[in-house]
Amino acid sequence: IDANVSKVDGGAHHVLIRKTDGSLWAMGYNEHGRLGDGGTEFRRSTPYRVVDENVSEISAGWNHSLFVKTNGSLWGMGWNGNGRLGDGTTTTRKTPVEVVSSGVIRASAGGGHSLFVKSDGSLWAMGWNGKGRLGDGTYTERRNPVMIVDANVTSISASLNYFSLFLKNDGSLWGMGGNDKGNLGDGTTNERKTPVMIVDANVTAVDCGWNFSVFLKNDGSLWATGDNQFGQLGDGTFEDRHSPVQIVASGVTKVATGNDHIVFIKTDGSVWAAGRNQWGQLGDGIII
Repeated sequence: IDANVSKVDGGAHHVLIRKTDGSLWAMGYNEHGRLGDGGTEFRRSTPYRVVDENVSEISAGWNHSLFVKTNGSLWGMGWNGNGRLGDGTTTTRKTPVEVVSSGVIRASAGGGHSLFVKSDGSLWAMGWNGKGRLGDGTYTERRNPVMIVDANVTSISASLNYFSLFLKNDGSLWGMGGNDKGNLGDGTTNERKTPVMIVDANVTAVDCGWNFSVFLKNDGSLWATGDNQFGQLGDGTFEDRHSPVQIVASGVTKVATGNDHIVFIKTDGSVWAAGRNQWGQLGDGIII
């Protein structure tokens, strides 16, 4: 697409695109109907228009997709194992199905679970609850959305693995779920069935990798915690971190993660990357 793209999100094997006219487009691997085209193509190597208008937010997960419309409704498509679409079933949806009729402002599709935030700041979750990733104090699968936090949530990130992160409007960072590599950043490797605070203030953005987490503070500093097997934390070591470590002191404006790498943008427009480079995902001309 050569123009008019306003948002893009990549899942495990597919990509969602929102254009400025509110249309939703999808491309990539279409197993389980995650592209929402009725399952007519197993793969799409060019973007396919899924929704004509009124899409405001998008999120591509492991094998499902979520999007929010301008009327606050939440929609899902793709594999629905463990009820991750939140429509009360485990039925695969090859075309979009409405999950919530109103009030949703953002959504995040993870590996086997999904998160969304309503306009009142409440956080909701559904799907697979292995290692307590939904944060409701149980390991119970949820086929319908369950409220986790009743107010003040502003941003969310559902990992493609076993954990979830969210921000509150006071700038605090919270996490729940699997913590094997210290990816929650609470100083332990203990899984958390209910949300635990990681940072108490000044966080502005967060993203989950496979077994690690990165976040930005309002001073432009970049921080990371968790698995560092491939140097994906960017701290110059291969040591796992159970508490956040500062990677860049200032000047970072945006950050995104892959399974085992990070990419971030600085205020001068430069793009930086660290971590696994097996397929050239760092873009430095080297494949390791």
